[in-house]
Amino acid sequence: MQKKVLMICLVIALLEGFAGLGIEIYAIRISATYIGSSISITGVILAMVLIAIAVGYWYGGRLSQAARTPRQALLQAGYVLSLSAISHAIACIIQLPLLAAMTSSTDSPIIAAIGVGLLFGVGLAFGSTAIPLITQFLSLKYKNHDGVDAGKNAGTMVAITTVGSVLGSTVTPIFLLPYIGLMSSLALFIASLAFSAWLCTKLAIQIESDEPIKASDHVTNYLLFTSALVMTAAFIMMNRVDTGYQTATGAWFIKDTLAGRDLAVTITDKPGQSTSSCWVYATQKNCHWYGEIAVEAIGQTKPDTLVFLGGAGMGTPSEVAHYNPKMKVTVIDIDKDLPKIIEKHFLKAPIAANIEFIGDDARGYLTRNKQARYDFMLIDAFQGQHVASNLYTLEALTQFKANSNDIMANIIGIPRKEHGYTQTILKNWQEVFGDTAYVLTKYGSVNLQNIMLCNFACPGSQKLAQAEFFNAQQPVHTDDLPRLDRYYYRAIERL
Repeated sequence: MQKKVLMICLVIALLEGFAGLGIEIYAIRISATYIGSSISITGVILAMVLIAIAVGYWYGGRLSQAARTPRQALLQAGYVLSLSAISHAIACIIQLPLLAAMTSSTDSPIIAAIGVGLLFGVGLAFGSTAIPLITQFLSLKYKNHDGVDAGKNAGTMVAITTVGSVLGSTVTPIFLLPYIGLMSSLALFIASLAFSAWLCTKLAIQIESDEPIKASDHVTNYLLFTSALVMTAAFIMMNRVDTGYQTATGAWFIKDTLAGRDLAVTITDKPGQSTSSCWVYATQKNCHWYGEIAVEAIGQTKPDTLVFLGGAGMGTPSEVAHYNPKMKVTVIDIDKDLPKIIEKHFLKAPIAANIEFIGDDARGYLTRNKQARYDFMLIDAFQGQHVASNLYTLEALTQFKANSNDIMANIIGIPRKEHGYTQTILKNWQEVFGDTAYVLTKYGSVNLQNIMLCNFACPGSQKLAQAEFFNAQQPVHTDDLPRLDRYYYRAIERL
């Protein structure tokens, strides 16, 4: 009997850890739609998570001191687990409108990240409160048994809940989100917490005890975790927010549209901020200005081998490959699951046979394959409206210069001298390519826009050094001093 009870307690601890961290991964992923995903944002949310867990352990220790019987400790554990389930259910309902309100009222994604961390931290604190209570239950229940002591119980419970947390933080992004989606994953996490609350309550009722059991002692637990399940089911059924096609590294949002009179489709990782690619089915061409410029430049340079750093919808490489079947096109994107989504939902056709897709970090791949040589390179990697900053350091651009003859880059910025974020990218381009650095803006506008950079005289461009909006005194962005990250993380300027 002792082993059976211990196994039930370990299952409860495992489920609590799994659901708690799984829900945090859910929160981080869905928050990325509004505030992006970066080391700083993830770090802030994880910090709030750890604070919540610490508070829960502390408070659970206080509650366990007041639990004088095994049944009392278990019922209390079931109660806080029920509160954890319903708190997370409420947080999921509140999260999206809260993020929308916060991002419209503040320029700092860090503040929004703190809000998300606090919102879900309540449920995490309740969940971790259960661990000391279950430890107290074991100590009280088997205090006269050989080999049973509080220290051993505490160590075992913390170890198992940590294993659950590890499973939640790894299985969720790698398997659950890509294969069953955000909403189904959320339902699984809330159900796990509800089930652990039920196990605690059921075990409390069934254990042998001289203490009389009252209906009021356990009905509250049942009502709370049942309410959590009902609220979660209602949220999933009524939620109309597009959570995109989930992959291990992010989510892609696809929308049908029109390009003139032709049916087209767009894809993005940040809906409402930017579109990564646009594709016209009838013409088999991309329908973005920067894509058209890139295709024109490729026609001008006539390369045999091309590499695209960043795949997105692969509109530009697909157009190039379709109309130039003898060209060898390589696309490097960190999202290994991208081709399946592109073929099924974006192109709605197989990727061209002369396109080789490499699921890897672009800079990392080229660093490991320094011998790789291409006639033409297009850097087109973004996180929302911000470039992948590791591709624009002086070191990275110098490396790419050795990998390819002709290089273009698509950035989003504001061509004004006082806009530090844009000027940092321009300054790095000028530093690396010098007199061969060219720039092309759209219609001469000084508003937020796509800006094309080249290391050759690409169509319609001018020398970067001669551009009126270029600030030659702007500090550079390096691996040691990642200035672009500082602009983004500290929200010095908002694109």
